Amino acid sequence: SIGHNWNSFHFDYSATAYGQQANIEYSIYLEGFDHKWSEWSAKTEKEYTKLWPGTYTFHVKARNNLGDESEVSAYTFTVLPPWYLTYWAYALYLIFFGAGLYSLHRTQKRKYEKQLQQAEEEQKRLQYLHQLEMEKSEKEIIKLRNEKLESEINHKNKELATAAMHLVQKGEMFTKVKDELLKLKKTAPVEKGGEDFKKIIRIISEEDRTEEDWEQFAHHFDKVHSDFLVALKEHFPKLTPNELKLCAYLRMNLSTKEIAQLMNISIRGVEISRYRLRKKLQIPTETNLFEHLMNFQNTASREELGSDSYRNRD
Repeated sequence: SIGHNWNSFHFDYSATAYGQQANIEYSIYLEGFDHKWSEWSAKTEKEYTKLWPGTYTFHVKARNNLGDESEVSAYTFTVLPPWYLTYWAYALYLIFFGAGLYSLHRTQKRKYEKQLQQAEEEQKRLQYLHQLEMEKSEKEIIKLRNEKLESEINHKNKELATAAMHLVQKGEMFTKVKDELLKLKKTAPVEKGGEDFKKIIRIISEEDRTEEDWEQFAHHFDKVHSDFLVALKEHFPKLTPNELKLCAYLRMNLSTKEIAQLMNISIRGVEISRYRLRKKLQIPTETNLFEHLMNFQNTASREELGSDSYRNRD
């Protein structure tokens, strides 16, 4: 075995027939390098340079002038590979290659995981934006619904106010008629004012329609104020119609004077009715009656909602 740096060789060879050296020819063959035997020649040397790593066998034979050939002589040698072509170097290359593949795999995996994370974050961002859009749309829908409800409530409030004003005007009219009747009774003879009295009586007789006007007013009032009067009747069945009217007028936050005109009673009568109403509703004197009626409506709504939920569970 010869190191790779010593991969050049020079061979000298000679036959043992010393007396016939001038008539002897030689043929050589380097197994592992040549493809066939060389032509017969009188040369007794051969040189090979920069042989590749591997095992070689140098063959040589001689022939005299009679054509007799000698036995073949052989010399076998091995040219060792350089360190970077040895088995352990190949094993190291294989380790490096495997490490490279593993590193590439890890790099691609991290890149894929990063892309996946970015995709998930983008998906979450899009979902968040979609949720914001949905919430915005829902808020817009709720806003439109609230605006519609507010518009409807405003319209009904206008109708309610118109009905209330009509009742106020009607109360004022009856008050004026009564005043005129009293004046006429004091100043005019009965015989002379008979027709006038009959006319006034006919006007006063129209007061029978007050109940019909109240029913219409109560219908509109309950629409605007979430069945306030209905809930009040259910919780306090002993309330009289006049007391229900008083509750409705108080719920509208009307003044005592306006309530007196609507109910066709004196201001003192309104105060007495308020006092009696407090006793029936068991409201302390320090509690504002208007605020109590407002809170009563909210409490009644919650109780109704709770009872509906209970029935749904049943």
